[in-house]
Amino acid sequence: MMISMLVQALYNIVDSMFVAQLSENALTAVSLAFPAQNLMIAVATGTGVGVNAALSRNLGEKNFDRANRIADHALFLAAMSYIVFALFGLFFARQFFRLQTDIEEIVDLGTTYLRVCTIASFGLFMEIACERLLQSTGKTIYSMYTQGLGAIINIVMDPILIFGLCGAPRMGVAGAAVATVIGQFCGAGMTLYFNLNKNPDIQISFRGFRPSAKAIGRIYTVGLPSIAMQC
Repeated sequence: MMISMLVQALYNIVDSMFVAQLSENALTAVSLAFPAQNLMIAVATGTGVGVNAALSRNLGEKNFDRANRIADHALFLAAMSYIVFALFGLFFARQFFRLQTDIEEIVDLGTTYLRVCTIASFGLFMEIACERLLQSTGKTIYSMYTQGLGAIINIVMDPILIFGLCGAPRMGVAGAAVATVIGQFCGAGMTLYFNLNKNPDIQISFRGFRPSAKAIGRIYTVGLPSIAMQC
């Protein structure tokens, strides 16, 4: 679990290492985007803490039906969190950078980077949500595999998309963001596979699913303090 959380924080650092070779302003733009990225991670992991607590408790009580409903709500809340941050990136990314700098090039580069990372952040939220389901049932090794896969893909794709190697277009800062979300989507796909095929303790199914205020309340009773602390 420690390794998987560390790898999640390394995405921005790896992007910064490659982007620094473009220009100082490009590096500054990516660095200024990190608080927003960290906020997404805080919301995703804090929600996951609440899911862990609720799911583990129900599994311990052998209440498998309620455990399955908690698992469904974990993915539902991940999707809702994604929508919030996608809207933020779409409408408020430029204002976010203008609060920090008046250098137009940094604002433009940062807005491009952050919009890609937020509008395509579905992979991030789904990956972390599915990882917490694996961790709740004691299958933490799988979450480390998925984080490792995403990190490796990001490291490989960063120079290819940033500098236009191997016939790929030279995308600059946008390429760093695209490499990040590709890694996150690959990790999300792998975690979903593990939950559906390697995690018999829970059954994910949205047939007849309806959001429950009570279930969401149980998750965020534990999750909100964790989100606040990480923020």
